[in-house]
Amino acid sequence: MTIQDIYKILDEYAPFSLQESYDNSGLLAGDPQLTVKTVMLTLDITIPVIEEAVQKGADLILAHHPVIWTPLRSISPSHPVWHLVRHNIGAICSHTCFDIAEGGLNDAFGQRLRKFIPMQEKNDPLTVLSGERILGNCADLTAPADAEALAANLKEALGCISLRYIRGRKADAIRRIAWCTGSGGDLIQDAMQAGADALITGDCKHSIWAEAQNRNFTLFDCGHFETEVIIIEQFRRILEKSAPELHVIDSAVGSKPFFQTL
Repeated sequence: MTIQDIYKILDEYAPFSLQESYDNSGLLAGDPQLTVKTVMLTLDITIPVIEEAVQKGADLILAHHPVIWTPLRSISPSHPVWHLVRHNIGAICSHTCFDIAEGGLNDAFGQRLRKFIPMQEKNDPLTVLSGERILGNCADLTAPADAEALAANLKEALGCISLRYIRGRKADAIRRIAWCTGSGGDLIQDAMQAGADALITGDCKHSIWAEAQNRNFTLFDCGHFETEVIIIEQFRRILEKSAPELHVIDSAVGSKPFFQTL
Protein backbone atom coordinates (compact mmCIF):
# COMPACT_ATOMS: atom_id res chain seq x y z
CA MET A 1 0.00 0.00 0.00
CA THR A 2 1.01 3.61 -0.41
CA ILE A 3 0.56 6.56 1.93
CA GLN A 4 -2.16 7.79 -0.42
CA ASP A 5 -4.04 4.48 -0.07
CA ILE A 6 -4.02 4.83 3.72
CA TYR A 7 -5.07 8.47 3.46
CA LYS A 8 -8.12 7.38 1.42
CA ILE A 9 -9.07 4.77 4.04
CA LEU A 10 -9.01 7.39 6.79
CA ASP A 11 -10.81 9.93 4.61
CA GLU A 12 -13.67 7.47 4.05
CA TYR A 13 -14.03 6.88 7.79
CA ALA A 14 -13.57 10.49 8.97
CA PRO A 15 -13.52 12.83 5.95
CA PHE A 16 -10.78 15.40 6.23
CA SER A 17 -13.25 17.93 4.83
CA LEU A 18 -15.05 17.83 8.20
CA GLN A 19 -12.15 19.52 9.99
CA GLU A 20 -12.52 22.94 11.55
CA SER A 21 -11.16 25.95 9.66
CA TYR A 22 -8.33 26.43 12.18
CA ASP A 23 -7.22 22.79 11.94
CA ASN A 24 -4.46 21.24 9.83
CA SER A 25 -5.42 17.59 9.38
CA GLY A 26 -4.29 15.49 6.43
CA LEU A 27 -1.03 14.29 4.93
CA LEU A 28 1.45 16.69 6.51
CA ALA A 29 4.74 15.07 5.53
CA GLY A 30 5.93 12.47 3.08
CA ASP A 31 5.52 11.27 -0.49
CA PRO A 32 1.93 10.10 -1.16
CA GLN A 33 3.32 7.34 -3.39
CA LEU A 34 5.72 5.96 -0.75
CA THR A 35 5.16 2.24 -0.16
CA VAL A 36 4.10 1.53 3.40
CA LYS A 37 4.64 -1.74 5.22
CA THR A 38 4.60 -0.57 8.84
CA VAL A 39 2.41 2.13 10.39
CA MET A 40 3.01 3.52 13.88
CA LEU A 41 0.04 4.92 15.83
CA THR A 42 0.32 7.76 18.34
CA LEU A 43 -1.57 10.67 19.84
CA ASP A 44 1.20 13.17 19.03
CA ILE A 45 4.20 13.15 16.71
CA THR A 46 7.19 14.24 18.79
CA ILE A 47 10.90 13.72 18.18
CA PRO A 48 11.05 10.72 20.59
CA VAL A 49 8.10 9.15 18.74
CA ILE A 50 9.95 9.57 15.42
CA GLU A 51 13.11 8.07 16.91
CA GLU A 52 11.02 5.08 17.99
CA ALA A 53 9.53 4.86 14.48
CA VAL A 54 13.04 4.77 12.99
CA GLN A 55 14.09 1.99 15.38
CA LYS A 56 10.99 -0.08 14.57
CA GLY A 57 11.10 0.50 10.82
CA ALA A 58 7.86 2.45 10.47
CA ASP A 59 7.22 4.07 7.09
CA LEU A 60 4.26 6.15 8.25
CA ILE A 61 3.09 7.69 11.52
CA LEU A 62 -0.63 8.16 12.04
CA ALA A 63 -1.50 10.68 14.76
CA HIS A 64 -4.42 12.66 16.11
CA HIS A 65 -2.75 16.02 16.74
CA PRO A 66 -1.22 17.81 13.72
CA VAL A 67 2.57 17.77 13.65
CA ILE A 68 2.36 21.10 11.79
CA TRP A 69 -0.06 23.52 13.43
CA THR A 70 1.03 26.96 12.29
CA PRO A 71 2.93 27.82 9.08
CA LEU A 72 6.64 27.00 9.39
CA ARG A 73 9.10 29.78 8.60
CA SER A 74 12.07 27.49 9.06
CA ILE A 75 12.81 23.83 9.82
CA SER A 76 15.58 22.84 12.19
CA PRO A 77 16.48 19.71 14.19
CA SER A 78 14.35 21.04 17.05
CA HIS A 79 11.18 20.45 15.01
CA PRO A 80 9.72 16.97 14.38
CA VAL A 81 9.23 17.67 10.66
CA TRP A 82 13.00 17.89 10.19
CA HIS A 83 13.31 14.34 11.50
CA LEU A 84 10.38 13.04 9.44
CA VAL A 85 11.93 14.33 6.22
CA ARG A 86 15.40 13.18 7.17
CA HIS A 87 14.22 9.60 7.71
CA ASN A 88 11.66 9.62 4.87
CA ILE A 89 8.76 8.85 7.22
CA GLY A 90 5.29 10.03 6.29
CA ALA A 91 2.85 11.70 8.69
CA ILE A 92 -0.94 11.67 8.49
CA CYS A 93 -2.85 13.55 11.19
CA SER A 94 -6.61 13.19 11.72
CA HIS A 95 -7.68 15.76 14.28
CA THR A 96 -10.98 17.65 14.45
CA CYS A 97 -12.37 15.65 11.53
CA PHE A 98 -12.05 12.53 13.68
CA ASP A 99 -13.58 14.33 16.67
CA ILE A 100 -16.62 15.27 14.60
CA ALA A 101 -17.10 12.13 12.48
CA GLU A 102 -19.88 9.68 13.23
CA GLY A 103 -18.25 6.77 15.03
CA GLY A 104 -15.27 9.01 15.75
CA LEU A 105 -13.47 9.93 18.94
CA ASN A 106 -16.38 11.40 20.89
CA ASP A 107 -18.58 8.40 20.09
CA ALA A 108 -15.80 6.02 21.19
CA PHE A 109 -15.33 8.04 24.37
CA GLY A 110 -19.02 7.58 25.17
CA GLN A 111 -18.70 3.82 24.70
CA ARG A 112 -15.74 3.78 27.07
CA LEU A 113 -17.76 5.66 29.70
CA ARG A 114 -20.64 3.21 29.40
CA LYS A 115 -18.40 0.40 30.62
CA PHE A 116 -18.04 2.17 33.96
CA ILE A 117 -21.05 4.50 34.25
CA PRO A 118 -24.67 3.28 33.92
CA MET A 119 -26.09 5.44 31.15
CA GLN A 120 -28.48 5.31 28.24
CA GLU A 121 -27.20 4.07 24.87
CA LYS A 122 -28.67 6.98 22.96
CA ASN A 123 -26.37 9.92 22.31
CA ASP A 124 -27.64 13.45 21.71
CA PRO A 125 -25.53 16.24 20.17
CA LEU A 126 -23.65 18.52 22.54
CA THR A 127 -23.28 21.27 19.95
CA VAL A 128 -23.98 21.54 16.22
CA LEU A 129 -21.35 23.28 14.13
CA SER A 130 -21.75 24.76 10.66
CA GLY A 131 -22.72 22.24 8.03
CA GLU A 132 -24.71 20.19 10.56
CA ARG A 133 -21.48 18.75 12.01
CA ILE A 134 -21.79 17.51 15.58
CA LEU A 135 -19.13 18.10 18.23
CA GLY A 136 -19.45 16.24 21.54
CA ASN A 137 -22.33 14.21 22.90
CA CYS A 138 -24.83 14.05 25.75
CA ALA A 139 -26.58 11.11 27.37
CA ASP A 140 -28.88 10.45 30.32
CA LEU A 141 -27.69 8.36 33.26
CA THR A 142 -29.86 5.40 34.25
CA ALA A 143 -29.81 6.66 37.85
CA PRO A 144 -28.75 9.97 39.46
CA ALA A 145 -25.07 10.11 40.44
CA ASP A 146 -23.16 12.26 42.90
CA ALA A 147 -20.20 14.22 41.53
CA GLU A 148 -17.68 12.41 43.78
CA ALA A 149 -18.88 8.98 42.68
CA LEU A 150 -18.89 10.07 39.05
CA ALA A 151 -15.35 11.41 39.41
CA ALA A 152 -14.18 8.05 40.80
CA ASN A 153 -15.82 6.23 37.88
CA LEU A 154 -14.20 8.58 35.37
CA LYS A 155 -10.77 8.14 36.90
CA GLU A 156 -11.11 4.37 36.63
CA ALA A 157 -12.56 4.47 33.13
CA LEU A 158 -9.81 6.67 31.72
CA GLY A 159 -6.85 5.70 33.89
CA CYS A 160 -6.38 9.33 34.89
CA ILE A 161 -3.16 10.29 36.62
CA SER A 162 -5.11 13.12 38.17
CA LEU A 163 -8.66 14.41 37.85
CA ARG A 164 -10.04 17.81 38.76
CA TYR A 165 -13.67 18.79 39.14
CA ILE A 166 -15.92 21.48 40.53
CA ARG A 167 -19.34 20.88 42.04
CA GLY A 168 -22.30 22.75 40.63
CA ARG A 169 -25.84 23.14 41.86
CA LYS A 170 -26.88 19.68 40.58
CA ALA A 171 -23.77 17.86 41.80
CA ASP A 172 -25.72 15.76 44.31
CA ALA A 173 -27.95 14.23 41.64
CA ILE A 174 -26.42 14.38 38.15
CA ARG A 175 -28.92 12.92 35.71
CA ARG A 176 -27.49 13.93 32.34
CA ILE A 177 -23.87 14.33 31.26
CA ALA A 178 -22.16 15.94 28.30
CA TRP A 179 -18.67 15.22 27.04
CA CYS A 180 -16.14 16.51 24.55
CA THR A 181 -12.68 14.96 24.30
CA GLY A 182 -9.55 17.06 24.39
CA SER A 183 -10.05 20.69 25.32
CA GLY A 184 -13.78 21.36 25.46
CA GLY A 185 -14.18 23.59 28.49
CA ASP A 186 -15.53 26.41 26.33
CA LEU A 187 -18.66 24.29 25.76
CA ILE A 188 -20.15 24.87 29.21
CA GLN A 189 -22.94 27.03 27.80
CA ASP A 190 -23.65 24.44 25.11
CA ALA A 191 -23.80 21.69 27.74
CA MET A 192 -26.28 23.67 29.80
CA GLN A 193 -28.44 24.37 26.76
CA ALA A 194 -28.38 20.64 25.96
CA GLY A 195 -29.85 19.95 29.40
CA ALA A 196 -26.69 18.43 30.88
CA ASP A 197 -25.96 18.66 34.60
CA ALA A 198 -22.21 18.19 34.08
CA LEU A 199 -19.57 18.45 31.37
CA ILE A 200 -16.68 15.97 31.04
CA THR A 201 -13.64 17.16 29.11
CA GLY A 202 -9.95 17.99 29.61
CA ASP A 203 -7.35 20.73 29.55
CA CYS A 204 -9.44 23.39 31.33
CA LYS A 205 -7.84 26.82 31.80
CA HIS A 206 -8.26 28.94 34.91
CA SER A 207 -10.88 31.07 33.18
CA ILE A 208 -12.96 27.97 32.44
CA TRP A 209 -13.03 27.03 36.13
CA ALA A 210 -14.12 30.57 36.96
CA GLU A 211 -16.94 30.30 34.41
CA ALA A 212 -18.06 26.97 35.88
CA GLN A 213 -18.15 28.52 39.34
CA ASN A 214 -20.04 31.58 38.09
CA ARG A 215 -22.60 29.37 36.37
CA ASN A 216 -22.75 26.99 39.35
CA PHE A 217 -22.15 24.12 36.94
CA THR A 218 -20.39 20.78 37.50
CA LEU A 219 -17.24 20.37 35.39
CA PHE A 220 -14.79 17.46 35.19
CA ASP A 221 -11.27 17.86 33.78
CA CYS A 222 -9.96 14.35 33.08
CA GLY A 223 -6.94 15.51 31.10
CA HIS A 224 -6.39 16.15 27.41
CA PHE A 225 -4.28 13.01 26.97
CA GLU A 226 -6.59 10.74 28.95
CA THR A 227 -9.70 11.72 27.01
CA GLU A 228 -8.06 11.26 23.60
CA VAL A 229 -5.50 8.44 23.79
CA ILE A 230 -8.27 5.93 22.98
CA ILE A 231 -7.98 7.14 19.39
CA ILE A 232 -5.03 4.78 19.02
CA GLU A 233 -7.42 1.85 19.47
CA GLN A 234 -9.73 3.33 16.84
CA PHE A 235 -6.91 3.84 14.33
CA ARG A 236 -5.87 0.22 14.83
CA ARG A 237 -9.37 -1.15 14.25
CA ILE A 238 -9.79 0.90 11.06
CA LEU A 239 -6.49 -0.21 9.56
CA GLU A 240 -6.76 -3.85 10.60
CA LYS A 241 -10.19 -4.02 8.96
CA SER A 242 -9.40 -2.11 5.76
CA ALA A 243 -5.73 -2.95 5.28
CA PRO A 244 -4.96 -6.26 7.03
CA GLU A 245 -1.71 -6.62 5.09
CA LEU A 246 -0.20 -3.67 6.99
CA HIS A 247 1.99 -4.11 10.05
CA VAL A 248 0.37 -1.78 12.59
CA ILE A 249 2.16 -0.93 15.83
CA ASP A 250 1.40 1.39 18.75
CA SER A 251 4.04 3.89 19.79
CA ALA A 252 5.20 3.12 23.32
CA VAL A 253 6.28 6.76 23.71
CA GLY A 254 3.09 8.19 22.20
CA SER A 255 0.82 6.01 24.33
CA LYS A 256 1.64 7.72 27.61
CA PRO A 257 1.53 11.32 28.89
CA PHE A 258 4.47 13.68 28.42
CA PHE A 259 4.61 14.44 32.14
CA GLN A 260 4.71 12.76 35.53
CA THR A 261 2.93 13.79 38.74
CA LEU A 262 3.81 13.42 42.39
